[in-house]
Amino acid sequence: MSLKITSRISALTIASILAANGSVFAIGGRPVIATTADNTLTVHGHAELQAKPDVAYATLAVTTQSTVQNTAVTSNTQRVKAVIAALKKDGVADKDIQTQYYTVQPQYSYPSNTRTGFQVQNSVRVTVRDLNKAGQVIDDATTAGATDVSSLSFDLSDRNRIQGQALVAAVANARSKADLLAGAAGVDLFQVVSLTEGTPPDVIPIMYNSFRAKGAEADTTPIQQQQITVAADVTVSYAIGSGQK
Repeated sequence: MSLKITSRISALTIASILAANGSVFAIGGRPVIATTADNTLTVHGHAELQAKPDVAYATLAVTTQSTVQNTAVTSNTQRVKAVIAALKKDGVADKDIQTQYYTVQPQYSYPSNTRTGFQVQNSVRVTVRDLNKAGQVIDDATTAGATDVSSLSFDLSDRNRIQGQALVAAVANARSKADLLAGAAGVDLFQVVSLTEGTPPDVIPIMYNSFRAKGAEADTTPIQQQQITVAADVTVSYAIGSGQK
């Protein structure tokens, strides 16, 4: 796991600090006298942690068609059972195989609107915890009868732990910026007045596009893992002034 910390210090933030010390400075060549309503210094802290994924998710579906409804249903049932058996053989636990949806729909020809048969689709959501087997699990499932694979993604099983570490790093980033700015302005930094967690960004797992099953003669499907970035943001206000801390 690696840590990446980025910082942004705006001109207005510096202006507020220098104002507390009675300083005059220039922006764009024009002299500016900064003023502030209170003796506080507010900084933004940001941190990003990169971690390797340890879990994969995939949606596997079996689609069957027949002119006879019962035939389509029976065929689908047999193929789904075979897919589940293949998943279990590859070490996927029962709890990690969950039905997403099941549909039975009549099929029609247009423009005559004549019914031509029935289509049955059964979809399961699969959690793969041994990422070294991700490609094998997909191949074995398609060989067993899965006709569609979609929503393949990688994620972190314990995201809260990584998010907590990122928040701690973001607070440390804010403190280091506050120390730097207070020192530059010649003021003392006192206690924290307020601490607010920023709105966390939407975390989107690493996704792969949907694809159709390959032939049995193909090699094992290559699945390349990537690092996942977990970010955290905080806004911290410190009391500032002169004198002993």
